[in-house]
Amino acid sequence: MGAPEDEIVLGSVAGVFGFRGEVRLMLHHREGDTLQQERPVTLVGPEGERREVRLRVRPGAGKRVLGTISGVHSEEDARALQGWAIVIRRDELPEPEAGEFYVHDLLDLPVRDEQGAEQGVIVDIIAGAVDIWVLETDSGEQRFFVATKESVLKVDLEAGQVLVRDGAVTAGE
Repeated sequence: MGAPEDEIVLGSVAGVFGFRGEVRLMLHHREGDTLQQERPVTLVGPEGERREVRLRVRPGAGKRVLGTISGVHSEEDARALQGWAIVIRRDELPEPEAGEFYVHDLLDLPVRDEQGAEQGVIVDIIAGAVDIWVLETDSGEQRFFVATKESVLKVDLEAGQVLVRDGAVTAGE
């Protein structure tokens, strides 16, 4: 699901939790606190239908993220939203802390090593305890690197590039 230029996809409704309308969420940045306080978001259905709601999240057991959506009060209401994308207007996002970046700011940035050799363009970020940044070269080859303070030397959004330590990027299979 592509979002308009002024919207960011935060994740999706993954399933139902309980019988009072709570939902399980798959968020791209599960640890973020953007939705800890109730916020206006737009739910976008598989056929492109849009629904303006207010959403608040809370942690569940383990790595689960649970949410309450305004107007959703039953298991049936929640089930009807399964698979819907959660989008938010860019201007509703808080400014990231120093040294932090939104995924949408990093996608499509070229990555160079200390020698200036282009390693590829960021096409995906796999979130985890330590994020893995996925690159694609001009020839379509996928490459990866673990995004640690040691491997990422500089993210320069103004210049539109990322500088990584020599040898940080490895070829995919």
